[in-house]
Amino acid sequence: MNNLNNCRFCDILSGVYTYREIDQPIISNKSYVAIASIGAFVEGWTLIVPKDHKFSMKNFYNDIEFNDIFIKVSSRLFEKYGRIIAFEHGANCENSITSCGTNHAHIHLVPFKTSLLPDLLKSGLFWDKIKASEIPDKIGHNEYLFYTDLDKDINWINTVGYLHILDKPKSQFFRRLIASKLNCLDKFDYKQFPYIDTALLTRNRFIGVK
Repeated sequence: MNNLNNCRFCDILSGVYTYREIDQPIISNKSYVAIASIGAFVEGWTLIVPKDHKFSMKNFYNDIEFNDIFIKVSSRLFEKYGRIIAFEHGANCENSITSCGTNHAHIHLVPFKTSLLPDLLKSGLFWDKIKASEIPDKIGHNEYLFYTDLDKDINWINTVGYLHILDKPKSQFFRRLIASKLNCLDKFDYKQFPYIDTALLTRNRFIGVK
């Protein structure tokens, strides 16, 4: 496991919890952990984080261990909340605007009743429909955005989504979009609005605490 100083996720993996019980992993395996997301204005918002410190998830999407934790997390979220979307802001360097201060790879799984695809197609950005496993071959060294509507019975290896290759860094793209649809765009920034109570509720619901 490659841990770096000044990385919140590496701290979590070392047992240092800035947000106390919120930072405690909900599910883990040999290579990944799942945690409740701070800044979540939607209950159930969960992150899957690799134990190895990398800037994006692109090289993890073919990993059997990732598929294992994805199935466990997504099935629990489907059971608790219903429909789920997933997305990544794929950075490629330290302190990239795309990663917005989180220099450690992670993917977001969010309970959301409505697909964001129509909004993506109207965003003015080009989106390529591909398998998640094809991302490394498509992007080279570029930063990217990836989005998918999750199917209850599919595993990650077969997941098809929509990829945009960034020509310049873009901060919190999907967070802004979700916040806009929920009429809370003024509170999209997780640094200013951590939504601690929602994150704690997510964790407790996930582990079965009433």
